[in-house]
Amino acid sequence: MIQPTGRALIFRLGETGFFLDLAWVVEICEQFAECFDSGRTDLERRIVGALFFRQTYIPVIDPALHLNIQSQLAATDKTALILRGGEGNWALLVDRVVEISPVARLRPCELPSLLKKTVGSYYSQVSLLKNEPMIGFEPEQYYGSTPGVT
Repeated sequence: MIQPTGRALIFRLGETGFFLDLAWVVEICEQFAECFDSGRTDLERRIVGALFFRQTYIPVIDPALHLNIQSQLAATDKTALILRGGEGNWALLVDRVVEISPVARLRPCELPSLLKKTVGSYYSQVSLLKNEPMIGFEPEQYYGSTPGVT
């Protein structure tokens, strides 16, 4: 069961900022090209490859593809966040990790109703960090199921 930590990992996809409760994160892999297999895709499940991590292959998801966010980086030049999931660990590709921040520094703001209709189910939280909007990353919207988040 994942217990919120009170700390958030701040990362970017393109120019867009996101935050994720640190409890989801197992490890941050900045260099993983030698362990990445792009031949193990399953686009129906949003899997862009597999990463050999701790003696097993885990699925790799690139959320920028689903959010239509432009990135100048090739998949193997991105950072892989290894996340916990109901089906086991999986990797999330991000352009870069910015910082780890206390959740208290994030000021929640209301998502406008018009925006709620256009973003679908990919996110429902927006907070301000240093007056910049940050999107609450919801891992279960991208892969697997929620492993007992409370």
